[in-house]
Formats: sequence, structure tokens, C-alpha cells
Amino acid sequence: MDAREAAPDGANTGVRPEALVYLNPQGEIVHGNEAFAALTGHAPAALQGQALVQLVDPTDAEAVLPQLQRGLRGESLTCEVRLRTAAGSSERFALTMFPLHPTAEAGTGVLLRPVEATARAAAAVQEREKRLSIIFQTIADVIFVLQVEGPGQYRFQFVNQAFTRVTGLEAAQVVGNTVADVIPEPSLSLVLDHYQQALQTGQPVHWVETSDYPSGRVVGEVSVTPVLDAAGRYSQIVGVVHDVTERQQIEHALRDSSERFRYALKATTDALYDWDVAADTLFWGEGFEELFGHQLAQNPTPFSQWSAHVHPDDVARTVDDLRYTALHTTRTRWQQEYRFERADGRWATVFDRGYLLRDEAGRAVRMIGAMQDVSERKEAEQRQQQLAQELFQHNADLQQFTYLVSHNLRAPLANATGFAGLLDRLQPGSAEFGQTLQHLHTSLRRVDEILRDLNTILSVRGRALLTEPEPVPLAEVLREVTDLLAEDLASSGGEIRDELPAGLRVLGRKAYFHSIFYNLLSNAIKYRSAERALLVTVRAEPPAEGWVTIHVADNGAGFDASRARPDAFQLYQRLHAGVPGRGIGLFLVKAHTESMGGRVAVASNVGQGTTFTLQFRSPAA
Repeated sequence: MDAREAAPDGANTGVRPEALVYLNPQGEIVHGNEAFAALTGHAPAALQGQALVQLVDPTDAEAVLPQLQRGLRGESLTCEVRLRTAAGSSERFALTMFPLHPTAEAGTGVLLRPVEATARAAAAVQEREKRLSIIFQTIADVIFVLQVEGPGQYRFQFVNQAFTRVTGLEAAQVVGNTVADVIPEPSLSLVLDHYQQALQTGQPVHWVETSDYPSGRVVGEVSVTPVLDAAGRYSQIVGVVHDVTERQQIEHALRDSSERFRYALKATTDALYDWDVAADTLFWGEGFEELFGHQLAQNPTPFSQWSAHVHPDDVARTVDDLRYTALHTTRTRWQQEYRFERADGRWATVFDRGYLLRDEAGRAVRMIGAMQDVSERKEAEQRQQQLAQELFQHNADLQQFTYLVSHNLRAPLANATGFAGLLDRLQPGSAEFGQTLQHLHTSLRRVDEILRDLNTILSVRGRALLTEPEPVPLAEVLREVTDLLAEDLASSGGEIRDELPAGLRVLGRKAYFHSIFYNLLSNAIKYRSAERALLVTVRAEPPAEGWVTIHVADNGAGFDASRARPDAFQLYQRLHAGVPGRGIGLFLVKAHTESMGGRVAVASNVGQGTTFTLQFRSPAA
């Protein structure tokens, strides 16, 4: 008998369309029938001499190889395996191995059967049911299924986890019980009517329901839909409940807030408003017209009507910041201080703060706020700050004056007193008398110089308090000073290079800038280097952040700034011992600069030159 005669009953008769192959002891295919060819697409003749394991999908090879080896050793067994078809795909088969007659050419028979499609279908159904269960259990809305048992009789078959979360009732307390056992009155009568309506019309029914459960009072938007069975009867009702309890609470709170707001409008002088974010409109209280003079042709007004009156420099941190807070954050409070234009064109300083109302999704719905005019308070604060600065400066001046009296004025006065007493003991007309009298005159002249310096300092401080700042054309002032120093420049062979923009203006006092340029340029001429021709450059940086920066740089003798910087601008501070001077020029530069709200600094190197850097407020600031 050959290998084909060794097949199990019916395997080689053609009665059953089962795929059959025979393997030699090495596991190589000796013969395969037509059913095998039809099932796998492989021609039997082409497979002869090929190991069966080569047809196994690589992902199954490691698990299947031990099974094949057991079968080749004469063991009967069945396993599932994925084989590669001639088309290149992999299909799953039930593989049965059985030993053949010892005299047969082949030693092992292999029977292949496709894995039943019904098993795959059942697995697909289970997978779909699993997914639906996950969806039902994780969805935020309440879902329930009722079995229709008769007129007015409904029993819960299913509830999801949201049902428990919203109502406080466990699934075991609900599933299997009737609607009458779960839903309390007066809601029960309402839902029974809607269920009956759905069954009669065959259409979904919607309503809003309020019920009391263990979790508290629940407000829900309910939708129920009847479901037909195989017999064409409405045997089930599927319900969905969207919990709107929180939204209703917000709406009630909003109505209460609106009522309180209407009364508040009548009780305050601030400009109260109600911003409807979706409509982008502002409803104003009566204080708006009274505070700022804008007559409201309509109320509410467009949001842009308010934002158009915000100072251009404050728009980014006010209008833009308000919209960003409302639309892109979850914050509920906003406040800002900014300038707001009155109807007469003047600017008011306002302090604005509001409270944002948001829906359950966190979206801004409205903002209730108030604009408070704090212009007078702001001006008072600025005056107080200015007075404090002036007091600080006066105290600093007082200390400086004390220094002058104790160190500069006392010495020449003591000398004058001594010389005057000496004159009483000397013979008039003698050489000693004349020399003593000359020393007395020198001491008195020194006292006069100090008194005149004090008068200059006091006049600087006094004028600073009385005059108002104005936009000063710096290039024009520099030309005037240059013309004034033209003779000294010519005699010294020096040059002043004016690089100031013609239209540059800064806030201050023209006389002070004249004094600043005069002292800096005359010092540059006085303390020039003997090794090179004097060059002084006056230039300005582009205005930045409301400030204008001026540099006055020379290539003169310079000084050791690291040692002199703390005291470089002090009164009677001498930086060049070999050149005569009184040490008052830089003091006046600093005094004039600071009296106009500016700043001054110096950098210098011996033998290289000196650069003074001055900063002043630009008119736009």
C-alpha cells in the first residue's frame, strides 16, 4: 500500500474536501492532494522536497517547530498554525499530524482544516461588545435601557457608571427593578407619560426633568427612544440623560448677580459695566457718563467703543491682556491701571477690575467690573513722590553746605580773623603791616567766592522748583555754546564735532542744558592733552524706552575714574591737580541734570580721554 492508501478514512476518497500532505521522516513534503493546492494555492508538485516548516509564518515558527518534531516522531496531535499561501498572505489552519503505516513511503500524514469563520465572527462580536461596553461606561452622560413589560410597566435592564455618579444609586439597586421602584414622584408620573408617548409615536421624546436622588437634586435633559425587536414590537426603551445641574446653578446665580448689579449701578459713582463676551458688548452704569463725559447714544455699546479711548501706550497691557485673560485662561479676576480719554480730550487715570463668569466648560460668559477714576490720587502720589525726592535732595544739599562751612568757609574766616587781630599789633605803614593786610584781603576774597558758589547752588535748586520742563532742541543749544567758546577753541586748536540730530528734543530747561554743555565743553578745553589736538564729539543714541542718551566724549588728558568716580561730581572735587579750577563745574552738571529728572555718569582713562553719558526723558514719554 502506498502513502495515499494510509490516509484516515475518507481522506483520500474525495468525499471530504480536506487538504492533505505527507511528510518523510525529515519533515519534507512527499505528496499533497488537490484540496491542499486549492486551500493554500501551492501546486503539490512544486512543494515536493520542501520542508513543511518553511511554509509556516515566521511569527509562529518558534512555537510550531516543537509540535512538528513530535508529530514526525510518530505522535498524533492537533495544533493551530498560520501558513503562508502562494498569494503571500498568512492564513490560520488547524493542523492534525498522524503516523502512517511503517511500509509507506512517507512516515507522517498532515491534515489541514481552515479555522472556522464562525469563531472569528464570534470573536469580532465579542470585541464590538467590549468596545460598546467601554463607551457606555466611560461616557459622561447617563445611559439606561428599559424592558417594556406592559402598559406602564418598565424594568431597568442596564445602567452605565454615569447613572451611579449622577444619582448616587448603585447599579445593583437599579438593574432588575421597575421604574416605579427607582424614580421618585413627582418625576415618576412625568417620565411614564413620556415613555408612553415614545411607544405610541415610535419617535424619540425629549424633556427637562428635575428629580431628587441620594446625590441631591439633579436637573437633566432627557431623551428616550423606542427600540423594535425581531417581531416588530417596541420591546425596549433606550434613554440618555445630560446632567445640566451645574449649568442651571450658574444661570440662577447669573440672574441673581444681574439683579444685584442693577441695584449696585444706582448706588455707586464708579463706572460699572457688564461685558457680554459672546456679543462683545458693554452695558454701562450711569457713572460712565458722569465720570468721563461720554454720552451713550445706545446701551449696551460695542466693546471697541471703550477700547478706542484707552491710551495707545496702554492698549497692549489693558485691552489685549483683558481679552487674553478671558479667552485663553481660566482666571476669574482681572485688574489693571491705565489711562482713559475723557470726552474733552484729557486723560484720566483709572483703576479697572472685573470678575469673569464662566460656564461649566470654563468659557468666559460675562464680566462684571468697575472703572474707578483715580486721577487725583495718582497726581497726589506723584506730588508726594516729587516732594520726597526734593526733600532728599535738600537734605543732601544741607550736608554739602555743612561740609562747605566746616571745611571751606571756616579756614578763610579763621585766617581773616587772625590777620585782623595781627593788624592791631603792627605799625601801620610797615612792611609786616602791608603783608598782613594783603593776606587779610586774600582770605576775605576766598570767603566771597565760597558765598557766591553757595548762592549759585541755591539758585539752581530754586529755579528747578519754579520752572516747568519743555521740549528743548539740543542741537540748537549746542551750537550756541560752541559759538560762545569759539575763541577758546581756536586758541587751543580744538574741534567740537556736533552729531546731534537736528530735530532731537528732550524734556527739560534750556538754560540748564546751556550750562551743562558749557561746563562739559569748557572743561574739555581746559583739561585737553598736550600731545594731540583736542576733539570733542557730542552724539545721541536713538530714543529707547522713553529715554534719550547723550554722549560727550573728548580725547583729553583724562583721569583715573576708578578712584574718582564716587566723588567726581562732588562740590570742589578737583580731578586735575596741575590745572587751576574751583571744582564746581561737574557739580553743576549733575545738579542741572538731576533737577530735570535725568542721570549722568562718567568714564575716563588717564592719557586717553573722558566720556560723559547723560540720559533724559524724551517728550513722548
